[in-house]
Amino acid sequence: MFDLNELDKSTFLKNDLIVYQRKNGFRFGTDTFLLADFVNCYSGERFADLGTGSGIIPVLLLKKYLSITGVAVDVLKECIDIAALNGKENGISERLRFFCLNVKDVKKEFKSESFDFVVTNPPFKECFRGFVNPDNAKAIARHEIEGTLKDFIDAASYLLRCKGRFYMVCPVERFADALCFCRQNFLEPKRVRFIQPFPEAGANLFLLEARKRAGKGLKVLPPLIIYKDKVSKVYTEEMIEKYKNFFSNEKA
Repeated sequence: MFDLNELDKSTFLKNDLIVYQRKNGFRFGTDTFLLADFVNCYSGERFADLGTGSGIIPVLLLKKYLSITGVAVDVLKECIDIAALNGKENGISERLRFFCLNVKDVKKEFKSESFDFVVTNPPFKECFRGFVNPDNAKAIARHEIEGTLKDFIDAASYLLRCKGRFYMVCPVERFADALCFCRQNFLEPKRVRFIQPFPEAGANLFLLEARKRAGKGLKVLPPLIIYKDKVSKVYTEEMIEKYKNFFSNEKA
């Protein structure tokens, strides 16, 4: 169990979201919010968030879509405890269940094809590439220590019903891998949007939606640009609107 003194408490999205995070741990960023914004939900659906961390994606989705339910899965007990706290503080605990579980073991806990959509912001760095943070939680969040990108996509395919939707965000360096692993798991890529930090930069992230056992047909959306320029770090109008209006049209 975590010590509350080790956590920061902050608010987000015009104070509509309360967030507890470790002061010195892995902290959610813009990519997490953009993934939640990319997800399309429909009334009464059930979803799974794989590698939930502090539970930000489920909290965002459950506060916006009032009739959906979900499960949050993470291999670290500390993350699950913090995610549960965030669920309680944001009033969505009754619609969200928490599981301390490796994604490689989802078959032990869930029946196949039992979810309408799956969301993940997975570890993206292969273990043999790049600096591995000495902080265990940060290392697991960023590197394929407890589960590879393929493990996350394998788990998503197992959990999804036919025509169910898979959503992920990942650095572009893993784009080809993601498409390959999706196709191997009968997850057909349907929408992709590349994210650029500013107009002159190349894309560094991508958002992907795939559907289980769907027909071919990939739509590449216009790039999403975060900042107007490299120097000022002022958000683009699209980003301002996303933050401003995320909860403005809550859906049943």
